[in-house]
Amino acid sequence: MRRTIHQWRDWLLEYIGDDKYELIQKDNLSVFRTIMAKNAMDAENECQLIIKSSKEIRV
Repeated sequence: MRRTIHQWRDWLLEYIGDDKYELIQKDNLSVFRTIMAKNAMDAENECQLIIKSSKEIRV
């Protein structure tokens, strides 16, 4: 049962089941990273850190 948990400008966070979440790039809908988290808030916080670090790498 997939469902979108959060949406940023360039990213989607989707719950895919069994405490697993996927961080997806919106431009091409590819999975950037799969995350294990105990709840949606933890997954969102972890994704924000991942997004921030990926932006720093590109700059």
